[in-house]
Amino acid sequence: MEKIMERLDQVADPIRSIELYRYDVNVERSFSHGAWTNRIHGFIRISAGDGDQVRCGWGENIMAVNREEMDLKEWLTPLQDLIGMPIGIAVRTVMSRLAELGSKRAEMVETALLDLAGQLLGQSVLELLGLDGKEPVPGLFCILENDLEKVRERAQESWDQGYRTHLKVKLFGDIVLDKKIVEAARDVMGPQTFIVGDVNDGYRPKKSEDNLDGIVAAMHILQEAGLNACEDPASLTVPQWIRLQDQAGALQLLPDAPLRPAIEAARSVMPGMGGIYNIHPGCAGSLIHAVELARKIQSFGAKLMIGDDSLVGPACTVWQQLAIGLSADWVEALEKPGESDAFETCVIAQVTSRTADSRVSLHGFSPGFGLVLDERRLRSCCRDYGKI
Repeated sequence: MEKIMERLDQVADPIRSIELYRYDVNVERSFSHGAWTNRIHGFIRISAGDGDQVRCGWGENIMAVNREEMDLKEWLTPLQDLIGMPIGIAVRTVMSRLAELGSKRAEMVETALLDLAGQLLGQSVLELLGLDGKEPVPGLFCILENDLEKVRERAQESWDQGYRTHLKVKLFGDIVLDKKIVEAARDVMGPQTFIVGDVNDGYRPKKSEDNLDGIVAAMHILQEAGLNACEDPASLTVPQWIRLQDQAGALQLLPDAPLRPAIEAARSVMPGMGGIYNIHPGCAGSLIHAVELARKIQSFGAKLMIGDDSLVGPACTVWQQLAIGLSADWVEALEKPGESDAFETCVIAQVTSRTADSRVSLHGFSPGFGLVLDERRLRSCCRDYGKI
């Protein structure tokens, strides 16, 4: 991390302004712990420089779910003291205030600061972070449905869009329903697709010292139904994760919740918790710490995935680039038809795109994260706007 901070300290330009765009998504998403009926996304733009040298960096995160009202001025107020700070000091300040700001706001701000630093230094963020991966990474299509017919429809949509190597289905902690969801997805996708089931701790919502027998039995049932990996089957201690993986047979566990925020997970993560580890956008708290965590996971010889937080805007290309730079095994943070559409009309240029086989690839070079937006059009697409 010291080398990254040294690079950021090369930027002397103070932060001039912070802008926040409210982008609403009114699409229901189902989880084992409940449902989202709407989401309020924030797109943040941080600017620095003078005259013709003014540059900006972008970030995104969800600010609220299942709410209608959102006071953008109130949300921005804790960031007021960043105005006038050089970028390196601002990044350190945000890191030191993770508990106060919350992981979503802290991560969103740091993302924009890294983008801005890259713009001012003429370097890509991957260069700033010391990441050298270049190869395209498979995209993973995610299904959040508890209706079997809708599961089949969405699986067919994944296939038709070219996402055929990896698929995720949300599971609900009801083994009868979950088995049927896996079978429905497998029927559509065929035997070669790698299918992940995400239970969001549905088989044990709270940590307990009870035995793991029931969860082990559920893992075997899901594996026999066609599941390849199970993400967060239950709320578990680290030793329980390791024991469950030992007893899960061919099914790979995929820890996600234990890796949040990244700064704490880098201290607690252990080999053997699963075959694949998920770094979850929106919950990492810091891209810099997420990279440190990813490198530790890869040192175990485990697979790495970059997840999603139902992102729809600037953060999609951000996390796709991190997946490529880290040589992750796949990335879930993809633009979403029907949700990202208005945002995508504002994109003038970006450096990520899809290949014919639905891998995410980098093309060309641009400083920062390489995202250029039509800001006037973006304001017309957003419900509210704030600035400090």
